[in-house]
Amino acid sequence: MNALADEKVGRYLNTHFVSSYQKVGTFRIANGQKQGGNVAGYFCTPHGQVLHVIAGPMGADLFLREARWVIETHKLAVLEKRHRRHDLQEFFRQAHAERLKYEFGVTYISSAARTRSGSATDSTALLAEPRYRNLPGQGLVHLLLAAPGSWDIQQLYRVVFERILGEKISTLPVARASAPITRR
Repeated sequence: MNALADEKVGRYLNTHFVSSYQKVGTFRIANGQKQGGNVAGYFCTPHGQVLHVIAGPMGADLFLREARWVIETHKLAVLEKRHRRHDLQEFFRQAHAERLKYEFGVTYISSAARTRSGSATDSTALLAEPRYRNLPGQGLVHLLLAAPGSWDIQQLYRVVFERILGEKISTLPVARASAPITRR
């Protein structure tokens, strides 16, 4: 499940993206192995506008599929002259709605009570709606990004990490477990 350790994933990402990471949760390392925590991958514009999210660990082939989808969808948006911030967001919003319907059989229904602000409160209410309760993590990502609003990484990372992955944001350092003490 360690897609980022795969050579072909690394080559593709290095060709098409600028990569970075930020620890937002906590986990522990025991016997050289990570225990607990979770991971999310964000595909953003240079200004931090989120185009797509991978929620949770994913194998190399699926990760590459998602990365290629972002690149090809962005190319199509540019071809259709939809590269300005608002137009690009709307183009990807429609693309996420299509994937939500095609891959998960769910049609996004806009709620009149929801605003275009894309606030965490709005997204929390959306993700809690009973009709979406059984969607897996990637389905929830498509739902969230299909909804009206403009998503910047600063707005979205907490929603994904806490509401979709079920983790808590934490500034605690990584805990290193020492070898267990055996008594004779």
